[in-house]
Amino acid sequence: HLNKYMLQSVTGQGLLTSENPLWRQQRRLMQPAFHRHNLANFIELMSERTNQMLARWDLFAEEQRPFDIAKEMMELTLDIVTSALFSYDIHSQTQTIGHAVNTLIDNPKPQRRIFKEALAVLDNIVYGIITQRRQETGNRNGDLLDMLLQARYEDGSSMSNQQVRDEVMSLLIAGHETTANTLSWLWYILLQHPSFVAQAETEIAETLQGQPLDEESVHGLPTIEKIIKEAMRLYPSAWSISRRATHDDVIDGYAIPAGAIVALSPYVLHRHPGFWQNPEQFDPQRFTPEQESQRHRFAYIPFGAGARKCIGDQFALMESSMIVPMVLQRHRLQLVPNQKVEEHALVTLRPRHGIQVITT
Repeated sequence: HLNKYMLQSVTGQGLLTSENPLWRQQRRLMQPAFHRHNLANFIELMSERTNQMLARWDLFAEEQRPFDIAKEMMELTLDIVTSALFSYDIHSQTQTIGHAVNTLIDNPKPQRRIFKEALAVLDNIVYGIITQRRQETGNRNGDLLDMLLQARYEDGSSMSNQQVRDEVMSLLIAGHETTANTLSWLWYILLQHPSFVAQAETEIAETLQGQPLDEESVHGLPTIEKIIKEAMRLYPSAWSISRRATHDDVIDGYAIPAGAIVALSPYVLHRHPGFWQNPEQFDPQRFTPEQESQRHRFAYIPFGAGARKCIGDQFALMESSMIVPMVLQRHRLQLVPNQKVEEHALVTLRPRHGIQVITT
């Protein structure tokens, strides 16, 4: 439950950590911003940022220089989420935000000075942009911050600056680190299976015919979709989820008193032999429609489940579904041999020392 204590010190009463009735009110208010038709507005942004990264990789390819793909994914997803949140208001400060966010996650102890200083940096930037936007009446950027500022409660009122700040912090933390880890682990596991790389490359070539991804084609790559889902099965970024029991209960003969913290682990659940055949094996075919229909609907919960399922799940899936084929279209990646890649279970499941790759 330390994770929630740490998160609450950052995100305040944002969606990640608030409880009813505030949580229900905020979820209802924010849900429209994450509808699929709104998220389509960010496809061009995701493509642009990914192409900027791939141009940098062209230099790595020329020099045959190994690089840490986990670090690259972290920087890319941060660039995307800050741009989706703030448009270009923040482009010059992305690195500062990234350093502050990583400091908070690497040092999850709110009483430490390094934590407080990083949080102050983020607060200064976020409150500054909120104040600036409030003054720019009439200007619309079409980003997530605009949607938060324009959202109205049933009585016609809008969110306070404090509440907007809490929701922005929630989206920054949840929308950056988690997707970066998903993609990092995806490359680590996929590159160990050349036959699946070849299948994905064939699908991309036949479907796209050399054309860039767009709103229609990003949803027309079933092999890519299955690979992403299987990577999230083996390495769910939210590896542990905790909930507080609201009432006394009995689960499988165990008494759960009201107020008790109940922890569940998607990591353990996703590798449970009672739900998965050969659970340690990488097999994207688990996610054919036929296989999915035969499985318990809560055997696979990379975004959680129930009412508090991650609000940004479609944003994250669309982001991964853009990045993976764009990388495979342009680069042939290989893992640097004989490296030791370890799981590091912090607030999220990270590769401890990164993942070194070479591109050609």
